[in-house]
Amino acid sequence: MRDKILSACPGPIISRKEAAKLTGGLISEKYLANLDCSGLGPNVRVRIGRRTGYNSESFAEWLASRMEKKYGY
Repeated sequence: MRDKILSACPGPIISRKEAAKLTGGLISEKYLANLDCSGLGPNVRVRIGRRTGYNSESFAEWLASRMEKKYGY
């Protein structure tokens, strides 16, 4: 699953907005921000100015782990 998610990422860094698009809107930018604040978001965050994004590999691993835990993929 992780590899499929990673191949869909647009580059080495994925913004919160792109992450929301990648999940088809299941996870919003605001929800990702809330998860980050509570330490439950992807491990590797990148900040450029006021924008936050994620290392694509870290995001793919995080999303795959959430899907496996809750939905058995």
